Amino acid sequence: MLIRAELSDLLEALRLTSFDTNPLQFLVRLEAIRQTAIAHHFAAVAEIASVFEASMERVMQSGGGDSVVSSFTGILGDAIGCSQLSPAVTQSLLASVAVRLPN
Repeated sequence: MLIRAELSDLLEALRLTSFDTNPLQFLVRLEAIRQTAIAHHFAAVAEIASVFEASMERVMQSGGGDSVVSSFTGILGDAIGCSQLSPAVTQSLLASVAVRLPN
């Protein structure tokens, strides 16, 4: 429960950070989520954070960050709230990301 609370706090800080205004701080906060997830064996959260970071790097080149941020913060919130974090759950959550992102 404490780790979920910590991850939720980190996610809230990320949501309060504007990628357009401060991309470096945004990516640092995203990395903090990923590192915390790795340290506490939240594989789904860590995997989603990694994909989120890669997507944001592409956004830096092409634009459209708001929809990516909205989609990924939502799915990260879902992943943090999951009681079961098996590989199958990770795969399902990543599939959810693909469905939520605009083409």
